[in-house]
Amino acid sequence: MTFKSINNDSGMSEVMGVILITAIVVVASGIVYTVVTGYELEQPVIANIDIESVNTSNQQVVLVHRGGDSFDVSEISIIISINGEMLEKNLIDLPATGTPNGFSHALGGVLWGTPSNQSYDNIWDSGDTGEFNIAGTNSLKFNPGDLLKVTIYHRPSETIITSPEHRV
Repeated sequence: MTFKSINNDSGMSEVMGVILITAIVVVASGIVYTVVTGYELEQPVIANIDIESVNTSNQQVVLVHRGGDSFDVSEISIIISINGEMLEKNLIDLPATGTPNGFSHALGGVLWGTPSNQSYDNIWDSGDTGEFNIAGTNSLKFNPGDLLKVTIYHRPSETIITSPEHRV
């Protein structure tokens, strides 16, 4: 009796290839799912903030929330530019306590918040105002005829809420 040996492994390599590709797809899908669900996307704030008034004698700017989303003032930065040139000092950390660097007098409305000033909840709602005065320590001041631009930046979503302009 003689035994014949059959060496045909071609069917086995096809099955192993399918199993290997399936395993790679499952592992890759798991990695993509983990990465995508690991990030919590912050929704952008949509609000209409306008420059209500400007006073050249004391360098005061009053902003008003005319409608849209309410937001926490501690999540925004306010960048001011005059005739296209940005101030060297801006309102980065809000709500302000004391006298912020580059700004004089107490900030009013929602831009100001201390434990002794409990009348403000630091949430900028529709109808609320916020004001600031540019101090003499800033190299720029606005004069009649200048173009004042106030950019309000929402840090968590990394978006600009609004950039109203006002001819002084």
